[in-house]
Parts: sequence; structure tokens; C-alpha cells
Amino acid sequence: MIGLPDTVWFPETALSELPDDMLSFLLFPVERPEFFDAVVLEGDGSVREIQVKQQRPASNWIWGAFKMPGRVLADLNGLWLARNCQDEYIGTLVNAYLAAGGSAVGVRAGRAYVDVGTLHGYRAAMSLLAAAACDDQIACESRGTARVRDVAAEPAEREVR
Repeated sequence: MIGLPDTVWFPETALSELPDDMLSFLLFPVERPEFFDAVVLEGDGSVREIQVKQQRPASNWIWGAFKMPGRVLADLNGLWLARNCQDEYIGTLVNAYLAAGGSAVGVRAGRAYVDVGTLHGYRAAMSLLAAAACDDQIACESRGTARVRDVAAEPAEREVR
């Protein structure tokens, strides 16, 4: 499994939706897919194409993580080497893999996705996390479960010198 380290996404359990036996992409809907790798699917969920940072992508579903068995990783590595290591992006390598007869599926299990690599993205992630915490608070209260106290909101008890 590979997920991008500078992202925040929900639901937390979405990776469990990816199959173990093939190349699969965890997909998220976004408003601005041109900044990401948009994944175009066939009707059966198989990946037709990954559109790497294209101006007007045919899909607003982007990949945020992927999973594959070791044999597929070996196939992708062999293909990358055979293509003289020219693929800068996973999407272009996967497109070549698909053109050579490989297969992949896209799983639309993601709900929210934010790249925190920019100030705007960082702020959006903070809002997303705050909303998720609020949802958890409501869920905890409805179950009668105690909420973990917010230490940051409590007054400091130590003496400042």
C-alpha cells in the first residue's frame, strides 16, 4: 500500500476497501482534479486511464492511495526500467502498464481529500479535521461515551518565569 504523506483524507478505514490481489486505487472526489491525477474508469470500475495533472480531466475522482501484490510491483518496476526510467509520475507508468495488457481497478471509497503541501491545503485540512472532531464529539455524546479532554483548550497550570 502506498499513500501520499502530505495528505489528509476520510474515511480512515477507506484503505480496507481495496482488494489484495490486484493493482487498485483508492479514489476521492475533488473540486479541482486538474491539480491531481484524475482516474477515468470503465463502467465495471476498471481503470481506463490516469490523467496526470491535465487541464480539463474527464473525471473529478483522483487517486490518493494504491495497493498491489508484489508481483504487480515487480511488473511495474520491470516496465519502468524497460522505459528507461522516463516515468516521473505513477500515472504515466500505470497508463503504460494498462496499454501493455495490465489491469487496475478504482474504488470510490473516499469522501474527503486534502493535500496539505500548500498553505491553502493546510487550512482546508485543519477545517476538515475540526469538522471530523465535531462529528466524533456528537457521536460520543449520543452514545454517552466520555470525550477525550482537549488539553490545548485548558488554561496552563505551570508557572511562567
